[in-house]
Amino acid sequence: MAGKAPRMIKSLQRAIDILDLFDKQVVELGITEIGEALTLHKSTAAGLVYTLEHNGYLDQDPETRKYRLGFKLVERGSTLLDQIDVRQVALPYLQELIAWCDESVNLAIRDGGQIVYIERLTTTQSLGMRAKVGYRAPLHCTALGKALLSGVPLREVEELVAQHGLPAATPNSITDRAQFFQEIDRVREQGFALDDEENEIGVRCVAAPIFDHAKRPAAAVSISSPVLRFPLSKVPRYGQKVMEAADAVSRRLGYGFQR
Repeated sequence: MAGKAPRMIKSLQRAIDILDLFDKQVVELGITEIGEALTLHKSTAAGLVYTLEHNGYLDQDPETRKYRLGFKLVERGSTLLDQIDVRQVALPYLQELIAWCDESVNLAIRDGGQIVYIERLTTTQSLGMRAKVGYRAPLHCTALGKALLSGVPLREVEELVAQHGLPAATPNSITDRAQFFQEIDRVREQGFALDDEENEIGVRCVAAPIFDHAKRPAAAVSISSPVLRFPLSKVPRYGQKVMEAADAVSRRLGYGFQR
């Protein structure tokens, strides 16, 4: 936001900072640990923690006496997801897609230099892709990310690459700038993107962008599968199917173009 920053409420920011301490590696924290991590007096940390617990945003383990994230966050997250129009509109088409391929079908949006999964339908087959709603991954080495980038101006892609770089997730990740820009051009031309074990070894994925009424990429839809079930010979057919699903959702969002 340009200009003067809005007035911050310190106590609210501290409560948010407490919630942000928790992640996949840090599941539980005691009040002393929270106070030390945020340079807060123990009594201040305790008051904030008790308030968050009272409202369901933290939960105390009766055995360890430490705190973990509460289920109120799940409720709030679910409410947010339900308010994302593209998710509601896309769901029937995702269901049609998974009924056709019986492989994992995904819907993601862009958040800075990452994609965020906002819907996942998983296959009944073994070795299905198990990433969850809310999972984040880099734009540059995922089919979903490349599909989203194909719908924005080149200058914006260049700015994102300059800001976030092209770090390798696997030996197959594209890390050369010129090669990456060529890849995005290819996605624009053919209408879908391919992740050929670029984000995860053993996983292949195709994705297509979904556009809104303003002709901006609102999301992307993909099919992901273990390479054992997804040989390169299937890429054109799967690519066509994700494009059809993406086009159908785009039209529902007011984007009136035909491929």
